[in-house]
Amino acid sequence: MKYYWTLSLLLFLFLQSCQEENIPLNHLEFYWDQTGCADPWNTNSNNSNEETQQAIEDYLSDKGVRGAKVTSITNEGIQLDCEACFCTNGTRIYLTVPKNQKGKMIDLGFKESQ
Repeated sequence: MKYYWTLSLLLFLFLQSCQEENIPLNHLEFYWDQTGCADPWNTNSNNSNEETQQAIEDYLSDKGVRGAKVTSITNEGIQLDCEACFCTNGTRIYLTVPKNQKGKMIDLGFKESQ
């Protein structure tokens, strides 16, 4: 019995060490390239990261996506040199969601991180 618990603990620790940083085992990472003003949650680069994070999580909850969490907002997205609402501004928003929410995220226009 003692060996069973030791083996179980080692297996658990091994699986935890193999997971990607900050992404729970049963979750996937998605991203969204922010636009000037065409994002469905009605925020843009004039809003703070906290406001954007809350707006996205509220939007996804309203759309039936459960357990979504914004993990980071970076400047590594695609920036287009145009002022139209649909042009991306270089801000990329990363989220994690449970694996069973993948279809909903893709339907809403989010891209899965590779």
